[in-house]
Amino acid sequence: MKIFSLAFQINKYCFTNFVRSKNDLKIENTFYVPHYNWENKQKGIDFELFVNKLNIEVKETELTDSLFSFTNTKELSLIESHKEVDFFIKQNCYFSTSNLIDKMSKIPNISLVYKVPSDELLENFNLDI
Repeated sequence: MKIFSLAFQINKYCFTNFVRSKNDLKIENTFYVPHYNWENKQKGIDFELFVNKLNIEVKETELTDSLFSFTNTKELSLIESHKEVDFFIKQNCYFSTSNLIDKMSKIPNISLVYKVPSDELLENFNLDI
């Protein structure tokens, strides 16, 4: 599932309001990752949605002008300790997530939803917005 489709599905089934951020996540000033926000200051809501897996092109020196040349890609994980996770929703507030997690678990095409402690994520989180 693509991130824009996921944001749409979460908004539809969970009554959230994730919108595309004006600034994508920058990784080492080389790669840009789509970034979504759901923020409501009056209700104390502040969440971020982003992909964990990023496919990048790997430059090949062999067969670049050949009939059988192709582009190699490599999959990187933004948070190495959780390579199996496709997407993350980062909570920046004290809003209760139990209702949100329950509703997300019932969305078609979402196979697993679980909560990871924030300090566990921050060890490998190297992004700029």
